[in-house]
Amino acid sequence: MKRILIALTVIAIFLAVFLPLAGCSGVTVPTTTPTSPTTTSLPGTPVTVTGGTYRVISAAELYAMPRDNYTLVDVDETPSIVIPDTDLFIKDSVLLQNLDELPDKNANIVVVCIVGVTSQDAAAKLVGAGYTNVMELEGGVMRWQALGYPVEAYTPTT
Repeated sequence: MKRILIALTVIAIFLAVFLPLAGCSGVTVPTTTPTSPTTTSLPGTPVTVTGGTYRVISAAELYAMPRDNYTLVDVDETPSIVIPDTDLFIKDSVLLQNLDELPDKNANIVVVCIVGVTSQDAAAKLVGAGYTNVMELEGGVMRWQALGYPVEAYTPTT
């Protein structure tokens, strides 16, 4: 009986200490719903939105991707720091009016913004417009930089 009481006490302490920590990862939960993993060649976690699915990728996953395998699009309204060699800068507010600047709807497109909120919106818009291989950088350029990956000051081309 004493062993059972000790075992139950240990379990209760374990649950009291570790169960609350399970929800304290410090990661913001997206407003969209992740789906179960599917078979795909794209990295990341699938997120279902109206019209299909995009993938949330980590900075490490983006860094590991061959650079010629995707188009990098910054969707910030006013970029300040950016990932070097960003292909396009299209404001999220005018993204749907500028789809002609993007590659075809089956090309790999990675959308980024400063913290990863605007890019979630942009990814959903692209999926809704029929783009099939959309990825969104989790945590944005700020997380990319915090993990030691290179950034540079934004310099407008026009």
